[in-house]
Amino acid sequence: MKLLDAIQQFLRHLKNVKNVSPYTIRNYRRSLNLFAESVGDIELEEINLNKIDDFRDKIFELKSRNSGERISRATQNLYLVPVRSFLKFAHKRDLAENLLSPEKIELVKLDPRNVAGITAEELERLRNFRGKKDEQLAARDDAIIEMLFSTGLRISELVALNRENVNLKSREFSVIGKGRKVRIVFLTERAAKLLERYLNLRTDNFAPLFINSKFRGNSLEKNGECRRLSRTSIEIMIRDRGRKAGITRPVTPHVLRHTFATTLLRKGADLRSVQEMLGHSNISTTQIYTHVANADLKKVHEKFLE
Repeated sequence: MKLLDAIQQFLRHLKNVKNVSPYTIRNYRRSLNLFAESVGDIELEEINLNKIDDFRDKIFELKSRNSGERISRATQNLYLVPVRSFLKFAHKRDLAENLLSPEKIELVKLDPRNVAGITAEELERLRNFRGKKDEQLAARDDAIIEMLFSTGLRISELVALNRENVNLKSREFSVIGKGRKVRIVFLTERAAKLLERYLNLRTDNFAPLFINSKFRGNSLEKNGECRRLSRTSIEIMIRDRGRKAGITRPVTPHVLRHTFATTLLRKGADLRSVQEMLGHSNISTTQIYTHVANADLKKVHEKFLE
C-alpha cells in the first residue's frame, strides 16, 4: 500500500473509531503530510530508519512562527509521535509486510521540564494587572486568568466551553479532555464572581463562554460561533499580560496549569486528587510535579535541622 493511502485510512480511523478531537486530527495530519513530503509517496515496506532520518532533517529545519527560531525538542517529538502511532496502526491492520517497528523510532531526549509554574507573588501581579480600558474585555481577561489558574483547565478545554456548560451556583461543571475523557471541574468563589461579572457585562446571547470583540456581520453571528475566542488570542493575551506585569519568565496557559498543580501539592493535596483534577490518565504524568513540592519540604527540613 502507498503511504498517502495508508495515511488517509489512519486519519479516518482516528475520527471514526478512536473519536479523537478535530484539533488532534489536524496536528496528526500536518505531521504525517510533512513525513510524506520528506520521503515521498513510497510503499509502506520502503519505510526504514534512513527515511526516518530524512524526516528528522526536515523537522530540524522547521522554525517557530512566534520567535523565528528552530522549534524546541518537545515540538520535534510532536512530529515524531504521529508517525509512530501511524506505524502501530499499519502493523495492527497488516497493511504491509516487513514494516518498520514503531519502537525503533526514538524520540528526541528532552531537557528537564520546568513545571514549577509562577510564584504566588507573580500570580498576584498577573491577576491585578489592568491593561485594557474596555470594561468588558478587561473583565473577560480577568475571568480567563482566574479560571485557568483555579481549575487547571487545558486551553483547548477552556476555548470549547459554552455558557450553558458552566453552573455558577454549584461552581462546578464537566469538560471533555484528552482521549474524550470526562472529568468534573470546580470553580473557586473568586473565579465564579469574575466570570459572573464578565457575563453580566455582555449584551449578546451567544453560546461561547468567551468571545472576541470583532463583529463580522455574517450568518454565523447568530449563534456567535465565529466570535468564539481562539486559543491563539488567549495565549497572546496571557503572554503580553505577564510581560507587562513585570514577570520575567514567559507566562502561558500551560504555565498556569502547572501553577494550579504545584499549588495544590504544596498545600497538601494528595497526588491522586491532583491527577483527577488535571485529567491525567496515568499518575506517572502527575508525578512530574512532586519534585517541586519535595523541594519545599527540603527547605523546611534544612531550616529546622542542622
